[in-house]
Amino acid sequence: MDTRGQTVSATRFSALTGVSRERLRTWERRHGFPEPVRTGSGPRRYAIADAARVVAVRHAMGAGTPLPDAIAAARGAAPGDAPPEAAFRAAVERAPVPVALISGPEPLRLAWANAALSTIEGAPAPGELLPTIATHRAGATMRAHFAADLPGAEIEHPPWGGSVAGPGSAAITARSIVYRLPVEPGEVPLIAIVGVETRGEHEARTALANAQAELAQLRDRSERHDRWLDALGSLAAEFQHEPGPDVIDSGLDILIRQTGAVDVGLASYVSGRLVLDGTRRGALDATALTVAAHPQVGRALRDVHGAWLDEPAARSLGVPAALHAVGVPIAVAGEVLGMLVLIFDEVEPLDDDNRRLLAAISASLGFALLRDRLVRELAANVSAAPEPKPQERFRRRAADARPPGG
Repeated sequence: MDTRGQTVSATRFSALTGVSRERLRTWERRHGFPEPVRTGSGPRRYAIADAARVVAVRHAMGAGTPLPDAIAAARGAAPGDAPPEAAFRAAVERAPVPVALISGPEPLRLAWANAALSTIEGAPAPGELLPTIATHRAGATMRAHFAADLPGAEIEHPPWGGSVAGPGSAAITARSIVYRLPVEPGEVPLIAIVGVETRGEHEARTALANAQAELAQLRDRSERHDRWLDALGSLAAEFQHEPGPDVIDSGLDILIRQTGAVDVGLASYVSGRLVLDGTRRGALDATALTVAAHPQVGRALRDVHGAWLDEPAARSLGVPAALHAVGVPIAVAGEVLGMLVLIFDEVEPLDDDNRRLLAAISASLGFALLRDRLVRELAANVSAAPEPKPQERFRRRAADARPPGG
């Protein structure tokens, strides 16, 4: 819009330029600048076209230029003139978003960075290679701009300061515009990468992503905790029945169903070895593990502390390479009875809450095993007792038939 003939009041002009009305009158009186427009005896009005000149004078004075020199320079500048090259450089250098020039196409190297990029902690320095970006999908887009005349495109790339991630989350990416700069014949081609979000926006997006990742982690933890708690409740209900091998097998089936385990097995502790008769769903065959050969297993049994089995122990039990096993020692009154082995697709965190639940499950199985063993031993002792002789049976019957006091 052409504003060369448009005027505004002195109050409005003062607000536009940041120069008080009194100072404007002083400049007018001493230097004839700016020149107000007056109609008859009406109030002063100022041309909008002069606002840029007045602002230029104010900034020049702030930088130490004498007022007469600042006014002379401002009078010589025509509004709408192309800004000098220095203004372009300053605009890019002081932009509040990262701006980079990249040389390439192979290797991708940082040729220049503005102040916003240089002040990012961990950002590369001019002359450094960009291996993280080069191997990212954004690297292919950048190389394509070197090879062809493509329009500018928005890309997502690794953040300049290195990977930023929340727990359990993917790295937060930065968003930028990429385009190739025009070059003269024989010049090295460069592409520009201009950020489309300020540092504050990026930090806010990073904080939001981390908060969402933390929330997802808390939800996973709660869901995992509920699964183990349900398993414990189901085991407690199942173990109300009579003892026997069936109830132990039923308890293992409950653990598979409630915890999401691939398979579960129970290894007995016999003479320094864990003897596994196989697992409920056949993921592991019958095998034995010498505890002394596996310090991690020995510590777990000693401390009665559930832990993910390291690779040597897992392989000794025959756990397939794609699966993972957690061992839960089973002990009652200080006596180690064995170890519960649960097979999972993925390693799940063993936080304090889950460890306590595992200990409770271990105790439940331990008392069931101990009760079953005591019943078997009692039955064996009864069947092994000698049959009384005929004379002894006769004496017992006579004693039972004798009247009281007789």
